[in-house]
Amino acid sequence: MVRKRTIKLLLINESDNEGERLISLFRNAGRVARAQRATSAEDLHRLLEQESWDLLIANDKHPEIAVEQCLEHLKKQDSDLPAIIIRDNNAEAALEAGANDVINSDDDQRLIFAAFRELRYLESYRELAATQAKLADAEERSAMLLSKSDDAIAYLSDGMLISSNPLFCSRFGYDDPEELDCAPMIDLIDADDHENFKGLLKAQINNKESSTDFNFKGINQSGESFSASMQLNNAVFDEEPCIQLTIKGAQASSGGRSNPDINPTTGLYSCQYFLAQLDSISKQASTGTYLSNLLYISVDKFASIRSRYGIAHAHNIVLDLAQFIQDLNQKNGEDSSCLAHYCDDSLTLMLPNTSTEKALQYASDLCQKIAEHIVEIDGQSIQCTVSIGLLAIDGKSSEDAETLIDNAFSASEQLSNKVDRDGTGNDVELYVAVKEKKALGDASGDDELDTFIQEAIEDGRFKLTFQPVVSLRGSSGDHYEVRTTMTSDEDEVLAPSQFLNKINFSGTNTRLDRWILLEATKKLSAQIESGHDTRVIINLTNNALQDESLIAWLGVALKAGGITPEALTFQFLESDITDFLKPAKIFAEAVKELGCKLSVTNFGKGDDPFRALNHINADYAKIAPELTEALQNGGDAQDIKAMVGTINEGNIQAIISGVENAAALAQLWQIGVDYIQGSYLASQSSEMDYEFTDIA
Repeated sequence: MVRKRTIKLLLINESDNEGERLISLFRNAGRVARAQRATSAEDLHRLLEQESWDLLIANDKHPEIAVEQCLEHLKKQDSDLPAIIIRDNNAEAALEAGANDVINSDDDQRLIFAAFRELRYLESYRELAATQAKLADAEERSAMLLSKSDDAIAYLSDGMLISSNPLFCSRFGYDDPEELDCAPMIDLIDADDHENFKGLLKAQINNKESSTDFNFKGINQSGESFSASMQLNNAVFDEEPCIQLTIKGAQASSGGRSNPDINPTTGLYSCQYFLAQLDSISKQASTGTYLSNLLYISVDKFASIRSRYGIAHAHNIVLDLAQFIQDLNQKNGEDSSCLAHYCDDSLTLMLPNTSTEKALQYASDLCQKIAEHIVEIDGQSIQCTVSIGLLAIDGKSSEDAETLIDNAFSASEQLSNKVDRDGTGNDVELYVAVKEKKALGDASGDDELDTFIQEAIEDGRFKLTFQPVVSLRGSSGDHYEVRTTMTSDEDEVLAPSQFLNKINFSGTNTRLDRWILLEATKKLSAQIESGHDTRVIINLTNNALQDESLIAWLGVALKAGGITPEALTFQFLESDITDFLKPAKIFAEAVKELGCKLSVTNFGKGDDPFRALNHINADYAKIAPELTEALQNGGDAQDIKAMVGTINEGNIQAIISGVENAAALAQLWQIGVDYIQGSYLASQSSEMDYEFTDIA
C-alpha cells in the first residue's frame, strides 16, 4: 500500500485554478497533494531537473506546452515519472508518445484510480531500483570477501562449477580459478562418493532453507585423494539460483587448533556435529538413492554400574567402550562411521550407505564382541552388555535428526526394560514405526480426514459388496449394485449411511470415490473375462460430481481394464444432484460422452424429484425405500404406479429395492417396474455370483 505521504504533482494545464481542483480531488480521496504548474518549456525542464516528482498530469489546454512535447521531453531525460493525460479524443497518439494512461475530462473518479495505480507502481519501481543498487554493492563486496576468505568456496550450477575462490582451487591443486570454470564437480570427488554426492545435491536443491554437511574424499589435480568435509547451501550467483560449496579441512586438526567437531572431553564427535551429519544423511536418503542406519547403544544396568563404581568411573567405562567400537570399525574398514557420546549411558553410531540387513548383522556382532570385552577400572576387570536400538534411515519419513534418535532410543529402551525385568541383555531391536491412527469422528480438518481415509484403505477397512438388480422386463445383462461398507474400530461392519455423513470435506476430495471405482472395475473386468455379460451400478459421493479431473482418470482406468463404458452406471443420491445441480449437469454430460450411464437413488423424496432426473438425463431412477414400504404388506400401490409411469414416460427405467416377499413381487409386475432388488431375491455378497434367471 502507498505510504500516506504528500504527493508531489507536476501539472501541464491552463491555470492554477485547474491545479487547485486537482488537489481537491486528491484531498477528497484521502491524500494530500502539492502541485506545481510549469509555465513554459524552459520552466518544465527546470522543474524536472531541480526536484523529484511523483506524478505528471497534463491536458491540451496549456498555451505553450503541447502534451506530445511534454512526453517527448520525459523520454529524452529517461525519466521514471508517470504521466497521465486528460483529453477526450486521440488517446492513441498520447499512449504512443509514452503516456501511462489517458482519461476523459469528465471522469474524475477514474483519474484518481489511475493516479493511485501509477503511484503504487512508481513506489515499487523506485524500491526495486534502490534494492538493485544495494545488491550490486553487496555483490561487489562479496566478490572481494570471497577472494580473501579463509574458507574454500565455490558455486555449482547443474553439477558444473561456475565460480571458485583461490583457496578452493589450491585445495584441489589448481593455481588459477579459471582452470575450474565449467568443470564437473563430480570429477573432483572420489568415485566411491559419487552416488552419495548426487543424492545429497538433489536433496539440497529441493530443500531451500537449511544447509547440508557431507564428508567425502576429494581428488586433486595430480590424482591424489584427501579427506574433507563439505557444506552445501542454496545461494544465488549472477542472479541465478545455485549451490554454494564450502570445503572445510579434514577431520585432523591443523596449525595447533582443535577440531570444533570433536568433543575435547570425550574425544568423540560432538552431539551437534552428529545431529548435523544425521540430518545430512536423512536428506540423502529422501532421494531414494541412499540407505543408512542409526544405532543407539545403551549400556545395560548402567545405574547399578554407576552406583557401584562411581560417576567418574562409570563415565570412563562408556568411553572405553567407545574406543573399543572405534578400534573395531577401523580394523574392519568402517572409517566412514560416525560415533558420538549422546548421553550418560549411551552412544550413537551412524553407518552411512549400509543396508539394514548388514547393519543388523553388524549390531549383533558388536553386542557379542562388547560382551567379551574386558574393561579395566582401578585394577578391577569389568564386563558389560549393551542394548542396541537400530533405525533404518530410508527417506520414507520426514522426521528431524533428534526425532530419529528418539525413535532409535525407544527401540533400545524396549530391550533395556527387558534387562531390568529378567536380567537378559546383549541384543538388538529394530525400530518399526507405528502410525497413530485417528478415528473418523476425531478428524479436525481435511488433511486429517484424508489421512484417515488413506489409512483405512491401506488397512482394508473399506470393502465392496454386490447385490443383484433383477430385470422384470427381460433386459440383457447381469446387473449388480455396488455398495461400500466400512469396518469400525470395534470390528463392526458399518453401512454407508453410518459413516459417509462423517466424511465431510470442506473442499473436493475423491480419494474414496476413486478407490471404489478402481476396485469395482477390477471386479467387473474379472467377470467380463470369465464370459459374463455383467453391468454394475456404482454408488458415489457428491465429491465425484465436483471433481473435474475424475472423468479423464476414469477413461484411463476403463481402457486399462478393457471395460466397455456401457457396463458402468454411476449412482448418486437425489439430494446430492439437487444440491450440486450445476456440477452434476457438467458431470452428466461428460459421463454420457464417455458412454457410461447415470442413476438417481433415494428418488421421490424431494419437492420436485423429476427436476433432478431431467437435468442430468438419467438412465435409471431408484425409488426411495420409504415410498415402497406399503408394497411389502400388500398395501395400496397407486402412488408408486403413477410415479413409475411418469418415470417411464421420460425413457427412464425404474428400480425398486427392498423386495422382501412374494406379495410385493406380485404387485411390482402390475405397476410397470423395470428392475427389482431385495433380500427376497438375494442379499448383498462379497462376490458377483448370483444365478440370474428370466422371471419376466
